[in-house]
Amino acid sequence: MRKKLTVLTEQSGFTLLEAIFSIFIITVIMSLLPLMYHWFSAIDRSLSPEEDFEWNIFLIQLRDELRTADSFRSGSKERIYLLKNRISIKYERHSWNIRRQVEDKGHEVVLQNVRKFEVKEEAPMLAIHVEFLNGTKEEARFLMPPREEGSTFSVNAVPYYPSH
Repeated sequence: MRKKLTVLTEQSGFTLLEAIFSIFIITVIMSLLPLMYHWFSAIDRSLSPEEDFEWNIFLIQLRDELRTADSFRSGSKERIYLLKNRISIKYERHSWNIRRQVEDKGHEVVLQNVRKFEVKEEAPMLAIHVEFLNGTKEEARFLMPPREEGSTFSVNAVPYYPSH
């Protein structure tokens, strides 16, 4: 008996339509990669709270000191003076840091990596603008009670409003 040889009749492979569909799917995925990279980098920036954490701690400490201070004045664009129980407290920019000094003795670094620190009295607010070395800019506003011209603030309750 002779076996009949059959030419390959069952060919499993890609059709032209399947190949076009596969190339389309790959193109869509490749075009979404830059967008996904941008999303993940934004998420990564928001998940690195070291700088935000330090900024928020600084704001909380300053707000609490302003709330309990007897008087206040901004000495220059880069300084804040407080008088609390006859003790003078000064916040100022020194090098790349913002430091706190009590009675001009020693200092405590309260904010690091600061390129620019600016204090403005914008009645009835005290505005603080900070630019960090990485280019991030932060702003906070503290509501201050009204005062007579030439006098210092009499501070009782000082809420703050961070601006992002």
